[in-house]
Amino acid sequence: MRFLQAAALPLLGLVLLATGACDGSSNSSNAVQQADASQRPDFSGTWTRYPDNWAGDDPDNPPPPNGPFPLKEPYATQYAEFIKKSRAADAAGTPLATPTTRCLPEGMPDIMSARYPIEIMQNSRRLVVLAELLTQTRRVYINEKMPPLDEIEPSFNGYSVAHWEGDTLVIETVRVRPDVRFFNVPHSLNMKLTERMRLTAPDMLESKVVIDDPEYFTKPYEFTFQYKRNNDYKIMEFICENNQTKVDADGKASLNLQTSGN
Repeated sequence: MRFLQAAALPLLGLVLLATGACDGSSNSSNAVQQADASQRPDFSGTWTRYPDNWAGDDPDNPPPPNGPFPLKEPYATQYAEFIKKSRAADAAGTPLATPTTRCLPEGMPDIMSARYPIEIMQNSRRLVVLAELLTQTRRVYINEKMPPLDEIEPSFNGYSVAHWEGDTLVIETVRVRPDVRFFNVPHSLNMKLTERMRLTAPDMLESKVVIDDPEYFTKPYEFTFQYKRNNDYKIMEFICENNQTKVDADGKASLNLQTSGN
């Protein structure tokens, strides 16, 4: 009996040693991950578009960020006809209804155009964008794999995952709803967005964006958003009251100024 007890002691010691080594390795790995995360650029803060005149002479109708979109036919012709109709409606003082006048979210990538300021909150696992306009929220999952496409429900902002390449956060977004239109440009459900986000200075943020949609585009459409940090600005609540806009049978929008009490 004493022999068995004595023989068991060295074995127990080996088990404890191995367990301790595993725990130490795990703790060390966690420490490395935490240290690595702490060295990543921090995009947290409130951001406004830069430069201040990014929208051009007409802030209500800013130009596309990199010229015309490379649409295939028949989409190019359909888009040109829509633009002609839209300009005629504007000139007549009866503008066409837009998703914004219908109180719908901007969706991707328009939410990142920051017509009103946006706030970014970031940790090692997520980046969250809070847009003041329409009180929108976008979530990006860092270091997660993209789920199978057939498991992702199409949505206004799509589904976004990201990984780090040095000081650049590379974000991929898929499954944006086809009725979400950036500059009213049509796209397929298979459109893919890639953003490369990095700090160019302590308070300057750059996001290089590529829209890839072979079904609708002749080539990827590339552009850059630039932002300036403004942590003195506090994001406010912006609620859209959709009973103030009425849309007629031709899709033209006008204000309904009657109150519910009248």
